[in-house]
Amino acid sequence: MQEGYVKLYRKLTTEAVWSDPLKLRLWLQCLMKAAYKDKEIMIGNQLIKLQPGQFVTGRESLSKEFNRDLQSKDQVSDKTLWRWLKVFETTGLLTINSTNKYSIVTVKNENLDFESGHQLSNESTTPVQQMTTKKNVKNYKKK
Repeated sequence: MQEGYVKLYRKLTTEAVWSDPLKLRLWLQCLMKAAYKDKEIMIGNQLIKLQPGQFVTGRESLSKEFNRDLQSKDQVSDKTLWRWLKVFETTGLLTINSTNKYSIVTVKNENLDFESGHQLSNESTTPVQQMTTKKNVKNYKKK
């Protein structure tokens, strides 16, 4: 899942998760881990089909990924991270379907906007191209 990007909306600044840097890190981790298209993964001998916005996790794997690159004083226990996920669920940010081996987390659609590939849409590049063209024309006129 190292391709593409996730758009963040300014609405995020009004969510409760915004006021706590560690919870925000967990929320961003959820957004980054979520599948952006249908995909299948194997866990043990079981094939799991994921839809856009879903990812598979467990307490230990969640903790390992969350705490990567954090100093030991900033690391958070797996139980605490799981409690925070449950809080996200009660606030309607995501849903969690658990089994005894793994959990499938589904990020709500209104919190997602994925783009695969590396090309930006025409709507975002056109104003940039127009500004660049205008600057070039001004510079040419000055010469």
